[in-house]
Amino acid sequence: MSSMPETVTCLRVIVNRERQTFDIQWSDNHACSFPLDGLRRACPCAGCQGHEKMHELPDPEIFHLPALVRWENVKVEVAGSVGLRLTWDDGHNSGIFTWERLRAMCPCR
Repeated sequence: MSSMPETVTCLRVIVNRERQTFDIQWSDNHACSFPLDGLRRACPCAGCQGHEKMHELPDPEIFHLPALVRWENVKVEVAGSVGLRLTWDDGHNSGIFTWERLRAMCPCR
């Protein structure tokens, strides 16, 4: 995973239930828009990815697959200074999406 410049920070996160996206605005004016279902499939926790793959980035194609679930109640909380913890409608909240991981997974790349 490539490192993100230290000067780049997250300015805003929006969960758009209507569009089913998770949007991030970065301080360098870059914006990422993840499909919610793709982001749930990309959960970095050991339970979802297995211990040997939890530090690898998912295949970018995961963000282009048709959604299997419509997410209505995604909660976002800051996980210290490292990133975000998402709690999904299915109750899952084990994965911490680091800032670096979110930036590296950006579907626009």
